[in-house]
Amino acid sequence: MAATSLNDIYRAIGTLSEQVTSLRRDIDASERRAGAENREADEKRAQVHRRMDDLISEVGDIKTDIAIIKDDVGDAKAVTDDVKKWKLMGIGALGVVGIGGAALGVSLANSFEWLARFLHK
Repeated sequence: MAATSLNDIYRAIGTLSEQVTSLRRDIDASERRAGAENREADEKRAQVHRRMDDLISEVGDIKTDIAIIKDDVGDAKAVTDDVKKWKLMGIGALGVVGIGGAALGVSLANSFEWLARFLHK
């Protein structure tokens, strides 16, 4: 093996040092790119989480609105049932008044007929 001069060793060390420096720059650039990509991914995840939170809030609001509407519908049903009951009671009362009116009419007609016969004699 040939003896290597000190200059050759220094040159080899300089070359290795340059390559290490170049590798370090490449690694740093790669890490910066990865960091930027990670920040973008973090921002997108945060955006998705904000949207999910908004949707959850809207669903909660919708559930509250539905509960309120159910209460209102229950109240309206009670009122509707009362109105139906009143209608049936009114129809029944009209029937009774009609029968009573017919009976009174027949009674009056018979009375007038009796009075006419009595006066006609």
